[in-house]
Amino acid sequence: MEKRNNLARRERVDKIAETVQWLCLLIVAAVELLFFLPGETAAGLVYLFLEWKLVDVSILFLAASCLRRQFRESRWYFLLALLAIVWFYVVRDAHMRLEGTCRDPGAFVCAYLLCLPFAAASGDGEKQRGLKWLMLLFAIVGAVFGVYAVLLVTRHLPACLDGYVFWDGARFGTMGHPNICATVLLASVGLTGGFAAKVRGIGLKIPLFLLMGLEFWAISLTNSRAAIVLTCVLLGGILFCSLRRPGWKRLALALLAAVAAMALLFCVSRTIFSWNNARLTAMAQQAQQTGEEIGLTLDENGRLKTENGQGSFASSLKTLNGRTEIWGAAAEGIRDNPRILLVGTEKVGQTISPHWKMEVQHSHNAWIEALYQLGIPGLALALALTGLAVWNGAALLWRNADLLQSCVAMVVLCLMGCAVMEPYLFVVNAQFHYFDFLFLLCLGYMDQWRKLTRNRKGE
Repeated sequence: MEKRNNLARRERVDKIAETVQWLCLLIVAAVELLFFLPGETAAGLVYLFLEWKLVDVSILFLAASCLRRQFRESRWYFLLALLAIVWFYVVRDAHMRLEGTCRDPGAFVCAYLLCLPFAAASGDGEKQRGLKWLMLLFAIVGAVFGVYAVLLVTRHLPACLDGYVFWDGARFGTMGHPNICATVLLASVGLTGGFAAKVRGIGLKIPLFLLMGLEFWAISLTNSRAAIVLTCVLLGGILFCSLRRPGWKRLALALLAAVAAMALLFCVSRTIFSWNNARLTAMAQQAQQTGEEIGLTLDENGRLKTENGQGSFASSLKTLNGRTEIWGAAAEGIRDNPRILLVGTEKVGQTISPHWKMEVQHSHNAWIEALYQLGIPGLALALALTGLAVWNGAALLWRNADLLQSCVAMVVLCLMGCAVMEPYLFVVNAQFHYFDFLFLLCLGYMDQWRKLTRNRKGE
């Protein structure tokens, strides 16, 4: 009788703790949605939450997690999150003492306290509730960005979107920068593909495939080369996973089809951007003659002016559009300020800029940025999550037969590829919080799927 009462009590506690967990996740997910709404009011609410309330929600989540049975399975992930909390307070105190400022105190935990959705997914591998809602969100966002691109191209953009949706030269952009827009669209393409793989019936699949086409068209207009290349890799990888069969001949045939598709898609993307560039240049030339104001201007060479100075694909390939030079400047900045290795700094851009030819705001690399903002302990946490993502991704892409899981794995790996060029992951900038949330939630599911696949194979 006593054992039965104890069991019933444990089940009640587990149920209450699970409810607390999902309430915390819903709160964070609702804030993610606000990121994609145009207007300063939504952005203000997002940053207020991330700077001051995310820590409290995360600690509540971790406390509830410790009361659940799944804690045994996911204890190392919770320990990682707990270490992040401790390091957050250490870094915040150090920055206040040494530099007199801590601009985004809550944002310090954006990367690592987001182990909370990561850990939660470890107990949700079969139901996939959180993942389905996140996939739906990014599919909708991709559709909306595609509509933005259509409105901009056809010159029917409503006044309420002025400034939020724009041409940067010939590059389509929203959310502040074409590269950010392109990375969101990359994730949208992959997760929309996951939806298409999951739904039954050709009547539902066709609209999803058309939506993927619209998203690819929009991402081509951004001319964000890294994101475009990785989107081609993502779609080629999904094609490979859908065609592969046992046996080396079938495997080689699937690989050949994937490589051909990637090459074709890349050529299509360049054609789309070249067409748009020629069209906008002609419009700017005509406006220059008539004196009409259309928001496009030409430089002395007759090319469209771009605020962010992105050159041709060939000319920037050697230095990855200046990224390798910025990374060298970041290394020199650390040599001049070795304290960064211990507790990081609030002044990333100010530390790097004196060693490069122009002013920069960040290091243009997620791992270098983690080192700069959180020191070696922060970089170690980033590398731990990187290793886990590569391990899970490789295992799922090689072993499992579920195309949805392959789509999610490809999105995670391609998102890490984008993070090589921009500080999208692991860092403490509230601006990129939604990339961290997407990355870590998907990584949690991937970890669970890998274990389930291994167990089914009797390993």
